[in-house]
Amino acid sequence: MPIIQNFSVAAGDDLDINFVLDPNSGLDLTGADIYWNVYEQAYGIPDSSTPPVIVKSTPADITIGSPADNFTVTLIETDTENLLRNYYHEAHVVDVNGNTSTVTVGIMTVTQTEIRSSP
Repeated sequence: MPIIQNFSVAAGDDLDINFVLDPNSGLDLTGADIYWNVYEQAYGIPDSSTPPVIVKSTPADITIGSPADNFTVTLIETDTENLLRNYYHEAHVVDVNGNTSTVTVGIMTVTQTEIRSSP
């Protein structure tokens, strides 16, 4: 059963999001491939008729933790700069034996940034 993990991010922020596996799953991420996607919603339901608005995967955008019971997705400014609302996200893992498991789902809320100081 996937863990529900909701979070918010300010539009245009760089952010590392840590996801923790269900300790009862027995899943070990060592050598696994992880795919994390963010989808638009229609009436609170993921909209499967449109492509994901964010796509991340190992090893480029996702780092497996140590111990291998968690992983971190790296968002960069351009991932969220034009997204303002709630989105559905999910991650699935393909383990070293080729088994696929959906490990987390939830809502990602992108909030507006009103005041941003210049560097």
